[in-house]
Amino acid sequence: MKVRVEELMVGCILNKDVMGKTNNPLIPVNTTLNEMHLEVLKSFLIKEVDIESKLENGELFSGLGTEDSPSLSEVKTSPALSFLDYYGQAVEQYKKEFLSWQSGLGVNISNIRNILLPLYEKAQENKEWIRKIHRYSNKEDYYYHHPIAVALIASFIAKGLGYDNGQCLQIALAGCLADCGMAKINESSFMNTRSLNEQDWNEIKKHPVHSYQMVKNIPLLKTETKIAILQHHERLDGSGYPIGEMGKRVQMQSQIVAIADIYHAMTAERPYKNMQSPFKSLQVMEEDQFGKLHISILKVLISAIASLPVGTTVKLSDGQFGKVIYVKQDAMLRPLVKILDTGEILDLEKKRNIYITSIIGS
Repeated sequence: MKVRVEELMVGCILNKDVMGKTNNPLIPVNTTLNEMHLEVLKSFLIKEVDIESKLENGELFSGLGTEDSPSLSEVKTSPALSFLDYYGQAVEQYKKEFLSWQSGLGVNISNIRNILLPLYEKAQENKEWIRKIHRYSNKEDYYYHHPIAVALIASFIAKGLGYDNGQCLQIALAGCLADCGMAKINESSFMNTRSLNEQDWNEIKKHPVHSYQMVKNIPLLKTETKIAILQHHERLDGSGYPIGEMGKRVQMQSQIVAIADIYHAMTAERPYKNMQSPFKSLQVMEEDQFGKLHISILKVLISAIASLPVGTTVKLSDGQFGKVIYVKQDAMLRPLVKILDTGEILDLEKKRNIYITSIIGS
């Protein structure tokens, strides 16, 4: 959305480069604006900028845009849709499918393919979405955002592992349909703002079986896709559910969907928890899920999120800002950072209590 500079606030995230009088951006896309950025914009007499609809903390931007947001019907006919446009359409369309499942209808695989394919193709054009897709979710519609995000993240990981396009699409379908069985569970067990109790969890743990039952007779889904839907909560050490499979009995496609599922669930706003930094989340996955997740799959996602160019400005969990000066290939989530205010160099691999909360810009 386009916003006048005087309406901007700290925490707004740029959706496009802000160009000055040179060929290089004055402030690059994906930058989270701070006080210094706001002063720069005013000094260079920039009138308006394009920002995301959500702030860095996940709250919706409360200012007024310079143009009304298009309705969903208008977006569908627009000749130049952004990734966020396609994503928003997919979430709304998935919501309609979910409501139809709740009413007792079966999975229409043609509808699901039509929801995913345009978004999947758009996602191939530019991979910047992988670092910010978690911001698009909200507490109210989390259970409709989550399947779309998991589908995309899972297909991204599959592509990084060398899967061909057809296989990536099947894995995207598995990610999208992994939670379709939630439609068979009483909403009071999961659509609330409180922490889930034991009874809620016991109900929710049935959803992979419900999901599998809903897709098992769909011929367009490959066998491994259906198994991935059933196994997306299984873990390599046997600690998962619904069966407690372990080791090689948990197939690779299942682990791809599992890792995408865990990552988005940890980083997105949910009904009973706030979003968490991708860097913090991946660190937790790497440490707490050791032996439960396939490390080679996880590393594809870590590399995509944490491959920061030297000179990238980041915000740390202690509130300080710094520039990345070195990224260790064996500890990508914990680079060396030079603090802007003091010049101190922090080795985040040694300072385990500090982590990157957000990327400010290059």
